Amino acid sequence: MSGRLLLKPTCGKLIEMFLHLFYFFPLFQAEKKIATIHNVFAVIRGSEEPDRYVLLGNHRDAWTYGAVDPNSGTAGLLDIACRYALMMRQGWQPRRTIVLCSWDAEEFGMIGSTEWVEQNLLNLGSEVVAYLNVDCAVQGPGFFAAATPQLDNLLIEVAKKVQDPDSESMTIYDNWMITNKVINIQRLSGVDSDFSPLLQHAGVPSVDLYYGRDFPVYHTAFDSYNWMTNHGDPLFQRHVAVAGVWGLLALHLADDPILPFNYVSYIEQLWNYTNLLRNLGERYCIPAPYNCIHSGTHLCSRRS
Repeated sequence: MSGRLLLKPTCGKLIEMFLHLFYFFPLFQAEKKIATIHNVFAVIRGSEEPDRYVLLGNHRDAWTYGAVDPNSGTAGLLDIACRYALMMRQGWQPRRTIVLCSWDAEEFGMIGSTEWVEQNLLNLGSEVVAYLNVDCAVQGPGFFAAATPQLDNLLIEVAKKVQDPDSESMTIYDNWMITNKVINIQRLSGVDSDFSPLLQHAGVPSVDLYYGRDFPVYHTAFDSYNWMTNHGDPLFQRHVAVAGVWGLLALHLADDPILPFNYVSYIEQLWNYTNLLRNLGERYCIPAPYNCIHSGTHLCSRRS
């Protein structure tokens, strides 16, 4: 035996049978119809800057049971709403307006958030302070965050204030450092959740938070309450931790007299990207106005 894989030609009847089963007995069945979607908003009006908005968002549509995607995030959003309601009964009102956003049709391509952004695009860039997104809030152990660079410092400071759900003696920041040896805040470069239209269409500073890098039952019928209680977060303490970070980020952005943005971090990121682009250009002999980019980033650095 030569060790080569010998493939016999498939007979025409077998192909015909396969195509017949494929078209007339599909494994995936869906209704093809036009439907109405509904975004839901809860607004806490600001006392001093009511025309400046801090948005917290999560989508609520799911492919199956959606215990992780998106209901872990939806639970966090509802928890924050309850906490804010209790604070309002004590007389609290934010300096800037807070909007809790429940998006529809995210699984079909961020349709709910994208349509809303396109309808309000002229005002979003100038009026929205930041967008804080949570989709799959809890997928497993380990805290992860992605953000635009000017929000890095705020995210770190908030992580120092919230107790780690897996260790009573540490904060999220402490465990984050021990696990990764360095604080690794990722960048929002993908189009996989509702931060995409806010950031990439309207240029709104954004954050995305979650526990667990990924999970094996993503978009399957096993994404259920049973999986969450047995594997994802049996005591639901990670849910509480994500809601704590999420809600505190919004409070700082809504209540701090001066917005807690650090543009030094933003400039450093611009320098890194510019140098990376120049190295690639030199390698492949692609001319580009690197001096203009450097001049712009240097000017921003001086002003910041």
